[in-house]
Amino acid sequence: MNRIDLHGTRHEGVTRKLDIFFWEMIQKNINSVEVVTGISDKMKELVRETCIDYDFSVVEHPTNVGCLIILLA
Repeated sequence: MNRIDLHGTRHEGVTRKLDIFFWEMIQKNINSVEVVTGISDKMKELVRETCIDYDFSVVEHPTNVGCLIILLA
């Protein structure tokens, strides 16, 4: 599964961690990934803000409120 778990990541480290992860997934031609945020609204907002910079779409996971699906293509 193409997933990154942000549990234990400090808010100020989220963007950098996602930058690295997204780059690796793009290099592998992956179209969508899961980002585990937990139930933190702040963490979800940081992920959304990072995705705006990349022009990626963000979708709520249908069965896991602590996870976002990011469409890379």
